[in-house]
Amino acid sequence: MRSTVLEVAESALASRDTLEAHIVARVNEDAVIGLDALVQMLPDHSWNQIFHAVDQLAREGRIVLRRHRYDYTLFSTAYPA
Repeated sequence: MRSTVLEVAESALASRDTLEAHIVARVNEDAVIGLDALVQMLPDHSWNQIFHAVDQLAREGRIVLRRHRYDYTLFSTAYPA
């Protein structure tokens, strides 16, 4: 039983890492992208999963997240501010 819990946790971590890698790659490719557009590009993940990953990436400084009213926009760190 204990190994199954560990396997599930490891699988979730790998999935999160993969999602984060997809997000960073997409943002670096486009330089600027809206969160809603990103959600449409990643149909295998929920809005909550994507937003959580985006929030983590922004806190780590791997992307820039800006909010204007109700819209969120993601920027590559290479994008001139």
